[in-house]
Amino acid sequence: MNRVITMLATTLLCCCCATVHYRPYRFDNGDDYIQDGMYRIVDNRGRIGYADEKGKPVIKPRFAFGFPFKNGKAKVTDKGKSKEATGSRGEYHYWESDEWYYIDKNGNKVE
Repeated sequence: MNRVITMLATTLLCCCCATVHYRPYRFDNGDDYIQDGMYRIVDNRGRIGYADEKGKPVIKPRFAFGFPFKNGKAKVTDKGKSKEATGSRGEYHYWESDEWYYIDKNGNKVE
């Protein structure tokens, strides 16, 4: 009986660990909006990716920051710093980077 319980617990643990869960990016005190059929998701390290309207990850989180999709493209960066907007008393922040680029809905770099 103990062997069966151990095997069941091991199987459940392996299945749970193999499943990757991302959370929606938080924006305007709520989950990110769907724009151009996609919304931003975040992994446990804070990296940004994108999911479709059904919640299926399309581009796994790998960016330091990314803007929503618009006209089939999203502006992203691999490096940057979050900075507080002057006079916002910590309420508003923006990302500063010298290495922005655009990706398509497959995560490929585009012009």
